[in-house]
Order: sequence, then structure tokens, then C-alpha cells
Amino acid sequence: MRFHRLISLALLLALLGLFIGDVHRQALAADTSGGSSDGVIWSGVQSGSPPTSGSSGGSTCTWTLMVTYDANIGHTTNISRVVDGIRYDLYERRCGSTYASIWIPRLAPSQVARSAALLVRGRLPAPSASFAPSPTSMVVKSPVWFWVDPSWWTPVTATAWIPTVFGPLWARTTATPVRLTFFTQDDGTPTGGDVGFAECLGPGWRWDVSMGDEANSPCMYTFRHASTSRSSGSFVGVIGVEWRISWTSSTGAGGTLPSYTTGSFVVNRVAELQALVG
Repeated sequence: MRFHRLISLALLLALLGLFIGDVHRQALAADTSGGSSDGVIWSGVQSGSPPTSGSSGGSTCTWTLMVTYDANIGHTTNISRVVDGIRYDLYERRCGSTYASIWIPRLAPSQVARSAALLVRGRLPAPSASFAPSPTSMVVKSPVWFWVDPSWWTPVTATAWIPTVFGPLWARTTATPVRLTFFTQDDGTPTGGDVGFAECLGPGWRWDVSMGDEANSPCMYTFRHASTSRSSGSFVGVIGVEWRISWTSSTGAGGTLPSYTTGSFVVNRVAELQALVG
């Protein structure tokens, strides 16, 4: 039992850590100045629709590989440099009368896909869950339904691309919600470490009064303790959504990437009904 509690607590702490990491990931997803993090290259990687027929995302932007004459070999060669083991080529981007020189990394489709995954993670919404009974009216040993709005349960996509001499190389990632999870404090002491956990596939079912009190849902949790043991009178929990991420590319390559979880804090008050004797 103690081992189970430690495992559950570790899972809860890992999920809470996503909130700290999410700020960093969203900053990277918006960054256009260049660099890399955790092995993901975003320097020079573009987001949005790749160019078609010489235009960039429907605009008048064009990309040209910049070259220079190399006297050692007797002909022109592209301008490149190596940073952290990645080779970058210098391109000129012209958008109407304005232009800029941008270093573009030489990446494989799978590397561009990892950049696209970084973008799609920054776009994933945090879940807003509903409960029955309500978070202020929960009762020990009485099943609690939890769910999210089914209209919210939809895939999210993002595209990253780089220009090449052969045309744009793009990768598109799709994050699909698959699993709803619920972690919560559930201990009868003021500083106890017991953690409760429940999970289900899909967004859960919306409870309706017409279903009665005996109906069951695939997304349910039953509290074992009252939250009155806590100084706040409440248990803190996390509702999480697991997203599975897949990718495709302009080369036909594709596959799956590590799943990702978004989450939101919830606060629940759990009472213990006292039986009347007499």
C-alpha cells in the first residue's frame, strides 16, 4: 500500500511539473530568434503553411539560397556554418520590397516534425472539467462523475517547415485527445500523502438528473476520506488530458511522437455523512 501511494504521488508531481514546463515550451514555440532546447531545433524553422509555387503561405515572400565564390575550388558555393553540430545555410527571404537574411538548418523530416510538435503543444488547451456532484458538494463513498465538453475533444494541428534547394520541407503534427485523468488528494490526516487516481478513454459522460443516482460512468472516482482533515477544508486535484501526437511530411515520412498531457487544477470539498441513530 505504501508503495502504491508513492507511485501515485510521483505521478501527481510529474503532472504538476507540466505546468512549469508548459510556460517554457510555449515561449519556445513563439521564438523566432533561433536556438534549440532539449534536442529540438527551432532556429530558422518556419511555422504555418509552407510556400507553394515560389510564394510563402500565400504571400509574396520568396526564399533564395545565398552563395559566394570560393577561390579554392574555383566556383560558387552556398554560405553555411555549423552550430552545435547542426549545419545552417544562409537564405535570403524577400517579401515585396523588404528582405532579410536567415540561417536555415539542414534537418531531416523527423527533426522538422519535432519542431512542429513543439508548436502543437503550445496550442493545446487546458481542460475545464465538470463534476457531479459539484466540487463543493461531494460525499465520501459516493461516486463522482467527471467529464469535459465533447465539443472540446478535437484534434489540434501545427505545421513547421524549412526552405531547401528542392523546395519546402514540411512536417505536420496532429495532437489527438485520447484519455481523461483525475489525480486528487484523498487522505484522512492534515498532512497525509495518499493520492487518488482515475482515468478513462474519451471525454467522459455528462451527468443528467434523469439518469438517477445509480447510473455509472466510465469516468468516475470515489473519495475514501473527507476533506475536513485539511486546514483549507478542501482537496486539491488535477484534471489531465493525454494527447497522442502523430506526424506526416512532404517526403511521405511520418510516425508518432511522445504523447503530451495538459492539465488544470481543481479544488473539491468532500463531506462525510453521519448516520442518524435513534
